[in-house]
Amino acid sequence: MPRWYNVFMKFIIFHGAFGNPEENWFPSLKEKLEAIGQEVIIPQFPVDDWDEITKNGPTVPQKNQYLKNWIATFEPIVKRCASNEKICFIGHSLGPIFMLHVVEQFQLQLDSAIFVSPFMESLHSKEFWQFDHVNNSFYKTDFNRDNLKKRIPVSYVIYSEDDPYVDSKFPLKFANTLGSSVIPVVNAGHVSKPIYASLIFELAKTRI
Repeated sequence: MPRWYNVFMKFIIFHGAFGNPEENWFPSLKEKLEAIGQEVIIPQFPVDDWDEITKNGPTVPQKNQYLKNWIATFEPIVKRCASNEKICFIGHSLGPIFMLHVVEQFQLQLDSAIFVSPFMESLHSKEFWQFDHVNNSFYKTDFNRDNLKKRIPVSYVIYSEDDPYVDSKFPLKFANTLGSSVIPVVNAGHVSKPIYASLIFELAKTRI
Protein backbone atom coordinates (compact mmCIF):
# COMPACT_ATOMS: atom_id res chain seq x y z
CA MET A 1 0.00 0.00 0.00
CA PRO A 2 1.49 3.42 -0.90
CA ARG A 3 2.52 5.11 2.32
CA TRP A 4 0.90 8.44 1.40
CA TYR A 5 -2.54 6.91 1.70
CA ASN A 6 -4.46 6.83 4.96
CA VAL A 7 -6.58 3.82 5.91
CA PHE A 8 -10.12 5.14 6.10
CA MET A 9 -12.00 1.88 6.48
CA LYS A 10 -11.49 -1.83 6.98
CA PHE A 11 -13.23 -3.99 4.40
CA ILE A 12 -13.78 -7.69 5.11
CA ILE A 13 -14.93 -9.81 2.18
CA PHE A 14 -16.73 -13.13 2.73
CA HIS A 15 -16.80 -15.87 0.10
CA GLY A 16 -19.62 -18.38 -0.22
CA ALA A 17 -20.11 -22.15 -0.15
CA PHE A 18 -17.33 -24.16 -1.81
CA GLY A 19 -15.56 -20.80 -2.24
CA ASN A 20 -12.17 -19.18 -1.81
CA PRO A 21 -10.66 -15.67 -1.78
CA GLU A 22 -9.18 -16.01 -5.27
CA GLU A 23 -12.45 -16.49 -7.17
CA ASN A 24 -15.22 -14.29 -8.57
CA TRP A 25 -14.74 -10.53 -8.10
CA PHE A 26 -12.89 -10.79 -4.79
CA PRO A 27 -9.27 -10.29 -5.96
CA SER A 28 -10.17 -7.40 -8.26
CA LEU A 29 -12.23 -5.66 -5.60
CA LYS A 30 -9.41 -6.08 -3.08
CA GLU A 31 -6.94 -4.58 -5.52
CA LYS A 32 -9.19 -1.60 -6.24
CA LEU A 33 -9.82 -0.86 -2.57
CA GLU A 34 -6.18 -1.21 -1.60
CA ALA A 35 -5.20 1.12 -4.44
CA ILE A 36 -7.11 3.93 -2.68
CA GLY A 37 -5.58 3.17 0.70
CA GLN A 38 -8.13 0.87 2.30
CA GLU A 39 -7.42 -2.23 4.36
CA VAL A 40 -8.94 -5.41 2.93
CA ILE A 41 -9.19 -8.85 4.52
CA ILE A 42 -10.54 -11.91 2.66
CA PRO A 43 -10.52 -14.95 4.97
CA GLN A 44 -10.46 -18.51 3.69
CA PHE A 45 -13.19 -20.40 5.49
CA PRO A 46 -13.33 -24.21 5.74
CA VAL A 47 -15.14 -25.64 2.72
CA ASP A 48 -15.77 -29.01 1.14
CA ASP A 49 -15.02 -30.21 -2.36
CA TRP A 50 -17.99 -30.03 -4.74
CA ASP A 51 -17.04 -33.22 -6.60
CA GLU A 52 -16.57 -35.17 -3.39
CA ILE A 53 -19.90 -34.00 -1.98
CA THR A 54 -21.61 -34.91 -5.26
CA LYS A 55 -19.98 -38.35 -5.35
CA ASN A 56 -20.87 -39.12 -1.72
CA GLY A 57 -24.48 -38.03 -2.10
CA PRO A 58 -26.82 -36.17 0.28
CA THR A 59 -26.76 -38.82 3.00
CA VAL A 60 -23.04 -38.40 3.77
CA PRO A 61 -22.31 -35.37 6.02
CA GLN A 62 -19.86 -32.72 4.89
CA LYS A 63 -16.48 -32.59 6.62
CA ASN A 64 -15.60 -28.92 6.89
CA GLN A 65 -18.26 -26.36 6.10
CA TYR A 66 -20.13 -25.88 9.35
CA LEU A 67 -21.11 -22.62 11.02
CA LYS A 68 -19.03 -23.42 14.11
CA ASN A 69 -15.92 -23.91 11.96
CA TRP A 70 -16.43 -20.61 10.16
CA ILE A 71 -16.97 -18.81 13.47
CA ALA A 72 -13.75 -20.29 14.82
CA THR A 73 -11.89 -19.17 11.71
CA PHE A 74 -13.26 -15.65 12.09
CA GLU A 75 -12.43 -15.22 15.79
CA PRO A 76 -8.81 -14.09 15.20
CA ILE A 77 -10.07 -11.47 12.75
CA VAL A 78 -12.47 -10.06 15.35
CA LYS A 79 -9.45 -9.37 17.54
CA ARG A 80 -8.03 -7.24 14.72
CA CYS A 81 -11.11 -5.02 14.65
CA ALA A 82 -10.80 -2.01 16.94
CA SER A 83 -13.99 -0.61 18.45
CA ASN A 84 -13.40 2.80 16.86
CA GLU A 85 -12.72 1.48 13.36
CA LYS A 86 -15.04 2.01 10.42
CA ILE A 87 -15.79 -1.47 9.13
CA CYS A 88 -17.64 -2.59 6.02
CA PHE A 89 -18.56 -6.23 5.43
CA ILE A 90 -19.01 -7.44 1.85
CA GLY A 91 -20.32 -10.93 1.23
CA HIS A 92 -21.40 -13.14 -1.64
CA SER A 93 -24.01 -15.92 -1.62
CA LEU A 94 -23.63 -17.76 1.71
CA GLY A 95 -21.30 -15.01 2.93
CA PRO A 96 -24.10 -12.56 3.84
CA ILE A 97 -25.91 -14.81 6.28
CA PHE A 98 -22.61 -15.69 7.91
CA MET A 99 -21.99 -11.96 8.25
CA LEU A 100 -25.22 -11.71 10.25
CA HIS A 101 -24.12 -14.57 12.51
CA VAL A 102 -20.80 -12.80 13.09
CA VAL A 103 -22.39 -9.44 13.89
CA GLU A 104 -24.85 -11.09 16.26
CA GLN A 105 -22.37 -13.37 18.03
CA PHE A 106 -19.60 -10.80 18.50
CA GLN A 107 -21.93 -7.78 18.75
CA LEU A 108 -19.90 -5.93 16.14
CA GLN A 109 -20.74 -2.40 15.07
CA LEU A 110 -20.38 -1.92 11.33
CA ASP A 111 -20.43 1.21 9.26
CA SER A 112 -22.10 -0.66 6.43
CA ALA A 113 -22.53 -3.94 4.59
CA ILE A 114 -22.93 -5.04 0.99
CA PHE A 115 -24.82 -8.30 0.49
CA VAL A 116 -24.50 -9.92 -2.94
CA SER A 117 -27.00 -12.66 -3.91
CA PRO A 118 -27.94 -13.29 -0.26
CA PHE A 119 -30.33 -15.76 1.35
CA MET A 120 -31.21 -16.87 4.87
CA GLU A 121 -32.91 -20.19 4.37
CA SER A 122 -32.96 -23.37 2.32
CA LEU A 123 -32.90 -22.80 -1.42
CA HIS A 124 -34.88 -26.03 -2.00
CA SER A 125 -33.02 -26.75 -5.22
CA LYS A 126 -33.24 -30.31 -6.47
CA GLU A 127 -30.71 -29.65 -9.21
CA PHE A 128 -28.14 -28.04 -6.91
CA TRP A 129 -28.84 -29.92 -3.69
CA GLN A 130 -25.15 -29.65 -2.78
CA PHE A 131 -25.62 -26.08 -1.56
CA ASP A 132 -28.32 -26.85 0.99
CA HIS A 133 -26.33 -29.90 2.03
CA VAL A 134 -23.31 -27.87 3.15
CA ASN A 135 -25.18 -24.68 4.10
CA ASN A 136 -27.73 -26.19 6.47
CA SER A 137 -26.03 -25.16 9.73
CA PHE A 138 -25.97 -21.50 8.62
CA TYR A 139 -29.68 -21.08 7.92
CA LYS A 140 -31.55 -18.81 10.30
CA THR A 141 -34.53 -16.50 9.87
CA ASP A 142 -35.18 -15.38 13.46
CA PHE A 143 -32.34 -12.92 13.94
CA ASN A 144 -33.00 -9.92 16.18
CA ARG A 145 -33.87 -7.51 13.40
CA ASP A 146 -33.73 -4.37 15.54
CA ASN A 147 -30.30 -5.28 16.84
CA LEU A 148 -28.98 -6.04 13.36
CA LYS A 149 -30.34 -2.79 11.95
CA LYS A 150 -28.64 -0.91 14.78
CA ARG A 151 -25.33 -2.67 14.20
CA ILE A 152 -25.56 -2.49 10.40
CA PRO A 153 -27.14 0.95 9.89
CA VAL A 154 -26.44 1.11 6.15
CA SER A 155 -26.70 -1.91 3.88
CA TYR A 156 -27.25 -2.85 0.26
CA VAL A 157 -28.52 -5.98 -1.44
CA ILE A 158 -27.30 -6.68 -4.98
CA TYR A 159 -29.05 -9.45 -6.89
CA SER A 160 -30.17 -10.61 -10.33
CA GLU A 161 -33.52 -11.96 -11.46
CA ASP A 162 -31.83 -14.69 -13.51
CA ASP A 163 -29.70 -16.14 -10.71
CA PRO A 164 -29.60 -19.92 -11.38
CA TYR A 165 -29.05 -20.76 -7.70
CA VAL A 166 -30.81 -18.08 -5.65
CA ASP A 167 -34.37 -17.17 -6.62
CA SER A 168 -34.99 -13.41 -6.36
CA LYS A 169 -37.46 -13.89 -3.51
CA PHE A 170 -34.55 -14.79 -1.21
CA PRO A 171 -32.44 -11.62 -1.60
CA LEU A 172 -35.59 -9.50 -1.49
CA LYS A 173 -36.62 -11.13 1.79
CA PHE A 174 -33.08 -10.63 3.07
CA ALA A 175 -33.24 -6.94 2.16
CA ASN A 176 -36.60 -6.54 3.87
CA THR A 177 -35.23 -8.04 7.08
CA LEU A 178 -32.30 -5.63 7.22
CA GLY A 179 -34.00 -2.62 5.66
CA SER A 180 -31.35 -2.72 2.93
CA SER A 181 -31.34 -0.67 -0.24
CA VAL A 182 -31.97 -3.01 -3.19
CA ILE A 183 -29.85 -2.92 -6.34
CA PRO A 184 -31.05 -5.28 -9.10
CA VAL A 185 -28.57 -6.10 -11.87
CA VAL A 186 -29.89 -7.28 -15.23
CA ASN A 187 -28.70 -10.62 -16.60
CA ALA A 188 -26.03 -10.99 -13.91
CA GLY A 189 -26.72 -14.58 -12.90
CA HIS A 190 -25.23 -15.27 -9.47
CA VAL A 191 -23.41 -11.91 -9.64
CA SER A 192 -20.11 -13.74 -9.40
CA LYS A 193 -18.19 -12.66 -12.51
CA PRO A 194 -15.10 -10.46 -12.06
CA ILE A 195 -16.73 -7.64 -14.02
CA TYR A 196 -18.98 -6.88 -11.05
CA ALA A 197 -15.99 -5.79 -8.97
CA SER A 198 -16.38 -2.29 -10.42
CA LEU A 199 -20.03 -2.04 -9.37
CA ILE A 200 -19.28 -3.16 -5.84
CA PHE A 201 -16.20 -0.94 -5.66
CA GLU A 202 -18.16 2.16 -6.62
CA LEU A 203 -20.77 1.32 -4.00
CA ALA A 204 -18.09 0.68 -1.36
CA LYS A 205 -16.45 4.02 -2.13
CA THR A 206 -19.60 5.84 -1.07
CA ARG A 207 -18.93 4.73 2.51
CA ILE A 208 -15.36 6.06 2.69
